[in-house]
Amino acid sequence: MKTAVITGGLGFVGQRLCDKLLKEGYKVRIFSRGTYKGEERQNVEVVKVDYSNIAALRASLEGANVVFHLAACLFGYDYQDFYKANVELSKNICAAAQGILGLDSFVYLSSQAAAGPAKNKQHPVTEADEPKPVSDYGRTKLGAEEYVLNLPDTMHRVILRAPVVFGRNDSGVSKIASWVKRGLMVNTSSGETYFNFIYVEDLVNALFKASTLSEANGQVFFVGEDKSYSWTYFITTMAEKMGVPKPFMFTLPLWALEGVAWCYQNLAKIFKFTPALNYDKVREAAIKGDWVFTSKKWNDLTAQKFTPLEQALEESFK
Repeated sequence: MKTAVITGGLGFVGQRLCDKLLKEGYKVRIFSRGTYKGEERQNVEVVKVDYSNIAALRASLEGANVVFHLAACLFGYDYQDFYKANVELSKNICAAAQGILGLDSFVYLSSQAAAGPAKNKQHPVTEADEPKPVSDYGRTKLGAEEYVLNLPDTMHRVILRAPVVFGRNDSGVSKIASWVKRGLMVNTSSGETYFNFIYVEDLVNALFKASTLSEANGQVFFVGEDKSYSWTYFITTMAEKMGVPKPFMFTLPLWALEGVAWCYQNLAKIFKFTPALNYDKVREAAIKGDWVFTSKKWNDLTAQKFTPLEQALEESFK
């Protein structure tokens, strides 16, 4: 029985990936920064790790066959938060993974933010385009990609860049849904900005495919439904699938968004909770363009079918 390590395995995507791996006959070892107090599961081991200690990481990786590196900082307070959690952590886990007998596959979940936005929805970003990240999150995710690609040629390594991820019990979508229920939605960008999306079950299937498909070795791929939607359409469709009226939607001017983000971010730091909005996200919202890409490269290689947005939202809220 093969063993898979998941960094960030207690998160939204990580938990679904764990379920997928168990169904595929793997043992799963989840790396966690904190002490796990949940229920024990057969063939699942949760290991408390110090990502700054390469020797200890290496010992925790012994016996593993594949690493799925999902751990990351999405909402940081400043650049150093993002750098430490995205770049340094990735540097250390890549260093620890080298030379371990039997560990021959490494899959990194990156982000569309590493590539940056497209000029407009008519010209989606591709893997061949020069990355132009506009946020600290995007810059540090791109920095992490370099360490993964520089792993030895003997290591099967693949990077998947995901767009907006959603699904049942997703805390991010749940926060949006709570505002939709209230009938009010404050946009962080124009409601007519276009985005790609990916249903969490599709992302999990792509991650597993990436770990086993030899043709994907050493490459970067965008993954997601190869169709973009406006933010207005996303919210309107979510409301429809939830069985509530479309919320009143309005966009704050940039200066107001920056003020809200600054206050929220500092309150989060004082009271020690993760902010749902921060200054970095406002930077991404302020761009002129659309957050769209094409997943043609991945689709041509794997023929994976992605769940259409409407169907995925219905499954998320039924």
